Amino acid sequence: MGKRKERAVRYFVLFLLFMLVCTIVSRGIYAYRMPRVTFGTAESKTLLHKIRAGGAVLTKEEVPVVTEAGLLVEKVPVVEGQKVAPGDVLFWIEPADLEKLLEQADAQIKAEEEKLARIHADGTTAVNRANQDLRDVSDSMAGEVNQANEAHRAAVDARNAFPSEEDYKNRAYQQDAEYQKLFEDSKKKKATKEEKRAFSNYKKSLDARLSEEYEKERQALDEAVLEKANEVNAANEKRNDAVKQAERAVEDAKGAGASDGSRTEQENILRSLQEGRERLLALKQAEGKVVCEIDGYVSRIAVHAGERTADTSAMVLSDAAGEKLFQAVLPQEEKAYIAPGDRMSLSFAKNNRQVSGVTVEAVGELEDGSCQVTARVTDPGVEIGETGEMELDKSTGRYGCCIPVDALHSDGGSDYVMLVEEQATILGTELTVRKRKVKILDRDEEYAALEDGTLTDEERFVAEADREIKDRERVREEER
Repeated sequence: MGKRKERAVRYFVLFLLFMLVCTIVSRGIYAYRMPRVTFGTAESKTLLHKIRAGGAVLTKEEVPVVTEAGLLVEKVPVVEGQKVAPGDVLFWIEPADLEKLLEQADAQIKAEEEKLARIHADGTTAVNRANQDLRDVSDSMAGEVNQANEAHRAAVDARNAFPSEEDYKNRAYQQDAEYQKLFEDSKKKKATKEEKRAFSNYKKSLDARLSEEYEKERQALDEAVLEKANEVNAANEKRNDAVKQAERAVEDAKGAGASDGSRTEQENILRSLQEGRERLLALKQAEGKVVCEIDGYVSRIAVHAGERTADTSAMVLSDAAGEKLFQAVLPQEEKAYIAPGDRMSLSFAKNNRQVSGVTVEAVGELEDGSCQVTARVTDPGVEIGETGEMELDKSTGRYGCCIPVDALHSDGGSDYVMLVEEQATILGTELTVRKRKVKILDRDEEYAALEDGTLTDEERFVAEADREIKDRERVREEER
C-alpha cells in the first residue's frame, strides 16, 4: 500500500513538471511569434536640411561671330562648350567657293561700274581709275592688317605657352647648382640642423627672387600682347583712313551732279559691293579661316560643314572675361529652404576643386514649377561650361517634439506613430501598440518635428520593428 502511494506521488510530481515545461515552451513560442521592437521617446532637436544639386557654370555675356552671308562652310573644328582663345579657328570657308564668290563680286562690281559710267556724261575714265585705286588700296591694306593679326596671334601663343609659376620654379631649381647642392646635403641621412636650415633659407630667398622674375616675364608677355593688339588697331585705322581717302577720290572724280538721285543710288550699290569684296578678300588672305578674337567658350553653333552662312551670326561665344554664374535646378519643395544671401559650397570634379562661401544671388521658379538657384562665382580657377555640385545646409529652427523619420508611418495621406501601452493579462503584463495620428511641422533626413504636445516625455513609440505591426497588436521589446 505504501509503495503504491509513493508511486502515485512520483507520477503526480512528474505530471506537474511536464505541465511546467509545456507552459514555458508555449510561452516561449508565443513570445517568439510577437514582433520585436525598440522604443523611443520624443526629443528636442534642431532640424538641418541638406540641399544637394548638380549645376553648371555659365555667363551672361555673349559675343556673336558674324561673317559674309552665302559662304560655303568646309569644316567646323569646334563643338559647343569648347574653350577657345584668340587665334583659334572657329570654322573654314571652302577655298574654291570663296574664289568663285570673289570672281562673282568682281564681275558684279565691273557691271555696276559700267552702269555708273553710262549714268555719267563725263569723267568716266577718272571714276574708273579712282575705283581701281580703291580696290588696290583695299587689297594692299588688307595684307598689312593680316600681318598685324598674325603678329598678335603669335604674341598670344607665346603668352599661353608660358609655364605656370610652379613649373617655372621647378625648372629653375634644376638649373641652380647651389640649390641642388644644399638640397642633397639636407636630404642626407645624417644631415645636420645647420645644413637643413641652410637649404630652407636659400630656398626661401630663391623663391622670392624667382617669383619676382616670373611676374616680370609674365608682365612682359602681357605687354607684348597689348602692344600687338594696338598694332592691329593701328593697322585697321590706317586701312580705314586709306580706304576713306580712296573713296573720297572716287567721289571727287564723279564731279558735279553728285546730287542726282540715280547716280547716288548707283554709287551706294557699288560701295556696298566693294565693301563685301573687301571682306571676302580678307577671308581669302586668311586662307578661309574664321578665327576667334576673345578668350571664351563656344555657346552655340549655327553653321555646319556643307552649309552656307546666313545673314545672322554663325556662332555665339561666351566671353571668359564676363561674369561667371553657377546655376542649379532644385525640386519645388526645396524652394522654402533656400533664399538669396544663403551661403553654399561648390565642388567640381575637374581638378577636384572645392569652392566655399558662395552666396546665393537669386532663387527663381521655372515653368515646370521647379526652383532655379543662381550664384556668382569669383574663383578664377572655375571655368565657364564646367559642371559641379552645390551643397547647402540650412537650419530651420529648434523643435521640442522630434522623432526619427523611421518611426513615422503613413496611411491614406495621414501620418501616424505607434505608441506603446502596457496591459495586464492572465499571462502577466504585456505590451501592445496603438496608432496615434500626428501633424508634421518640418523634417530633415533624420528627424521629423511634430506639433508641441503630440507626445509627452513619458510616452514611448516604436522606433524600429523587425516586421510590419498593426494597431492593437502585441509586441515584445528587443534587447539592446
